[in-house]
Amino acid sequence: ATPVGARDRAEGSSFLIPQRGTGRTGKMKAPLRKVQLENIPVHPEMTKEDIAALFKLFDADENTRSAILIDLYFNTLAYATKSGFNTEKSSTWLAIVKAVHEKATGELQTIGNSFEFFKLLMLQSSVHRPPYSLGIFTYAEMKDLTEYMLSTYFRHYKLYQYAFTKLVRMDVKLASPVLETAPTPFELLGVAFPDSEWAEKQAEIKAKIEEERRKAEEEAAAKEEAEREARIKAEYDAAIPEEVSTRVSEALAQSMKEMKEQLEARFKEQEEALLAKIAELEAK
Repeated sequence: ATPVGARDRAEGSSFLIPQRGTGRTGKMKAPLRKVQLENIPVHPEMTKEDIAALFKLFDADENTRSAILIDLYFNTLAYATKSGFNTEKSSTWLAIVKAVHEKATGELQTIGNSFEFFKLLMLQSSVHRPPYSLGIFTYAEMKDLTEYMLSTYFRHYKLYQYAFTKLVRMDVKLASPVLETAPTPFELLGVAFPDSEWAEKQAEIKAKIEEERRKAEEEAAAKEEAEREARIKAEYDAAIPEEVSTRVSEALAQSMKEMKEQLEARFKEQEEALLAKIAELEAK
């Protein structure tokens, strides 16, 4: 049997992601999605050095975050190869993991919100409803990938958050109070406007009304899209087996419990340190 990936290269893919739809020139077009995924050129024989070059992570020896990212992407592609994915599925799978990680660490998401985002990306890559979703993965593959993420990335979610959270320092400075001046009085109602000024004011009012109408139309369209997305999400949640939802709930509960214990221990250490400093000052 021809290995996965070798068949794609024999057909002329050149390790590029197959896209759905072509233009007149034959150039491949990226599929439209609710959340657009990154097009990542991959092949099944990629080493850690190839991944470091692809994502420009050349400082892995000195930068722990770069080393973690290389391991994450390498293991993701290794699982795709093990699952027998072709180039399109492997690239999509890597793009999903990369998008989930970047959003989780960039926005400091909770594990629940991060998993909801992961489900959205899996949904738009498993249900064929153009242009917002494409059936790249089958239902069995979607279930298998969800199990993989639960047992790997989301199992160590707090470690990823800890490793990629930037240290924030706060400098407090005392500032003098700002005295507010009394506002200027309004013009008398009896003051008349010149014709040119009146025309300008009327034009401003007309522009404001037009802007409000445009905003109302955008809000109506956004509301309609939110309702459609809610229906799709409900269908997706109904398609996920009960055991997966149960495992997510248990993982969230355990994560919250561990986080609470860590916070309590940290507060206790800070309190003990503060009391020690106070006792030292009082002794002086």
